[in-house]
Amino acid sequence: MNFEPSEDQASVLAALDQVLADFRAPPGEPVASAYSQDLADLLAESGFLDIAREDGFGPLDAALVVERVSRSPWAVETAATALVAPAAGLPAGGGPIALLEGKAGGPARFLPVARKLVFLAGDHAEILSVRPEQVATVDSLMAYPYGQLQSPEDRVVEAVVDAAPIRRRWRVGLAAEAAGAMAAALGVVLEHVKTRHAFGRPLGAFQAIQHRLAMAAETVESVRWLARRAAWSDTEADAALAAGFAQSRIAAFTYDLHQFSGAMGLTLEFPLHLWTYRLRALAGELGGASIQARAAAKAVWGDAA
Repeated sequence: MNFEPSEDQASVLAALDQVLADFRAPPGEPVASAYSQDLADLLAESGFLDIAREDGFGPLDAALVVERVSRSPWAVETAATALVAPAAGLPAGGGPIALLEGKAGGPARFLPVARKLVFLAGDHAEILSVRPEQVATVDSLMAYPYGQLQSPEDRVVEAVVDAAPIRRRWRVGLAAEAAGAMAAALGVVLEHVKTRHAFGRPLGAFQAIQHRLAMAAETVESVRWLARRAAWSDTEADAALAAGFAQSRIAAFTYDLHQFSGAMGLTLEFPLHLWTYRLRALAGELGGASIQARAAAKAVWGDAA
């Protein structure tokens, strides 16, 4: 069963599509990661990333924005600003924000462009200001800009807050990002199998490929609706289930799409990697699918889990 967006949501998404219209094409030259400061500025100036703070809107509307922007070949930080920042008590307009769990000196997505770093350390989270000179860029094929603090032991903590709502919203954002990236990646491959021929027939005419593409489409829809439900309910169980399901499907999903693209699918000239490699990065965040499954079980059954 599908649900249509409300009138307000439809208006927001239509306006967002106008902003994204100039960012639908991938970079003109082969790159491992495509980051657009212009798109990031447009989203911030237009207020899309602060929609959860507006009267009559909330996390679901923010997740819809994150999902839609994640379909772009250009990677920009949306989930942390739109979903995590309100839960962390950060003011509007403070993004971009990088999220990190584990070691304070570990690599974090979007840290080279971030103004804040939210570092999860057990049951609490540290809010850190970030200056460009503190960050070393980390080379990566994961289609996101990565960086790490050069002297994590010298970090200045602005605030310490409860980690639970941050982790919950991070999971929602992870699932929403995955839904958008999956939809875009599948769209690229569907176009490819329609135009690429083998034995005198389009690749998409072969039944074995059709079956696996149908499974990929089912994955996209499942991740999308689980992410939206998690944003709507804003509960620990739904957030962990959405993130865990997305992460558990990423490996098979990306494998199939690259298989259908042949050797070309692994080259930088073919844009598929701009989404599938991002998905690979998301698959390991917050400990991966098994950690999310444990979190969901604990949220539902408590200590009995």
